[in-house]
Amino acid sequence: MLLQVRRLRTEKEQAVIQAHEEFARDVHDLVGHWLWLASVKSELAYRRAAGDARLRGDLGEALQAVRHAAHAVRDISMIHRQVPLEGESLRAQALLTGLGADCSVRVDATGLSREVSGALGAVVREGVTNMLRHSTVRTCVIELDAREGLLRLTVANDGATGRSPRPAAGNGLDNLRARVARIGGTVRVTAGEDGWFTLSAEVPQKFSE
Repeated sequence: MLLQVRRLRTEKEQAVIQAHEEFARDVHDLVGHWLWLASVKSELAYRRAAGDARLRGDLGEALQAVRHAAHAVRDISMIHRQVPLEGESLRAQALLTGLGADCSVRVDATGLSREVSGALGAVVREGVTNMLRHSTVRTCVIELDAREGLLRLTVANDGATGRSPRPAAGNGLDNLRARVARIGGTVRVTAGEDGWFTLSAEVPQKFSE
């Protein structure tokens, strides 16, 4: 009877995990897609309204509202779901290209563990979030290098305002550092006088709990 109780408890826990993952996938895929499209269209309209200060102000507020909503959906879905590095890199490239930026992605995530890929995917997400909040980005580079048992992920962009990015409430760089540290890695940020901002992370190529 004790074994049966344990088996039923395990099955229940697995069912709950599966339900959470399905919920997160639905939220991200259904709601996130339309918010992403609204963000792109709002950005294009904002740029085209350069000659109308009042309209540009209204569109700017609408764009910020859409971005905040998109970030909230992303944060909720990420509580239950890890998007791997490759998926986050492709999403970043599609988003930034849609906003008129040149985004180069050089990432080979073959063979990465789920923990490493998920943590590096979070680095890409945070990098793109900072670009949208603190930069007028025209060029972006997302690159992964492997050397001597370490992986180094670099997310760099031009057009930075020169201000150090501040973590968002409940999220941001502090939480990113903590997450990467859990797999034995480190996070660094650098801002150059030329307007280039770089977010980088170094993690062990092989990680096991």
